Amino acid sequence: MNYQGRILIRRGVDIVVTVVIAIICLFPILWGLSTSLKPTRDIMAYPPKLIPETISFEHYRTLWDQNILHYVMNSALVSVFTIMACLFIGSLAAYALARFQFKGKGFVMVVIVAVMSVPISSLLVPTFSFMANVQLLNTRLGLVLLYTAYELPMAVWLLSAFFQTIPVELERAAMIDGYSRLQTIRHVVLPLSRTGLVAAGLFVLTFTWNDFVVALVMTTNDSVRTLPIAIYNFLGYYGREWGPLTAGAMVSIIPLIVIFVLFQRYFLSGMTGGSVKG
Repeated sequence: MNYQGRILIRRGVDIVVTVVIAIICLFPILWGLSTSLKPTRDIMAYPPKLIPETISFEHYRTLWDQNILHYVMNSALVSVFTIMACLFIGSLAAYALARFQFKGKGFVMVVIVAVMSVPISSLLVPTFSFMANVQLLNTRLGLVLLYTAYELPMAVWLLSAFFQTIPVELERAAMIDGYSRLQTIRHVVLPLSRTGLVAAGLFVLTFTWNDFVVALVMTTNDSVRTLPIAIYNFLGYYGREWGPLTAGAMVSIIPLIVIFVLFQRYFLSGMTGGSVKG
């Protein structure tokens, strides 16, 4: 077989493998969407059908009646402020690690990586006690502070690797023109780091938006609870009726899918750009 034939076979295998992986990844989402649009009587019908014979929005009306938008807004507010805090603090800390030489720098990086590997569940009991002592239970501020603490090491680690790819000469040129260090970071470093910031922001968003355990333990009041807790409550309300549950899951994942599609170019560039030093 000639070289051209081997290339065609390899491309064919790549395409087949990619399609299979895509089907495996997308099938649960498509099945959930299908279930959420089926009338209750058709959900457990046999044989099961991926495409509903009759499209019904009754399960989404159930979510609306249960004030699902309130929980969506809580998740959105907590996520947005957590992202802002992580990117602001994380970019400054990451810049210091990327540009400055100081004693114990290697140890700091080891600590950051070690903290990233600690399971959140192992910290819930002391964290709950601390939050109760400072009266931050059942508050959005408490959730934002906790999520920021959990996700800040990841943001610092990712951004510090990305900042190292930016030529130092650009910063020196800006300082020669009269910029201070902070002005240089604002006008030179951060604009060149858009892809890295987007990648870090999407990581923080994914964790914050989908978190269940922290929000369940740290909140008991529905006024501050987030979307995953609302979906869990619907399980208690409706037992084994899967319609409202799958509809809630669709409401939860669709915003993430839309955001990723809109920012996927920056996300992928940020992940690859931070892995190679220029």
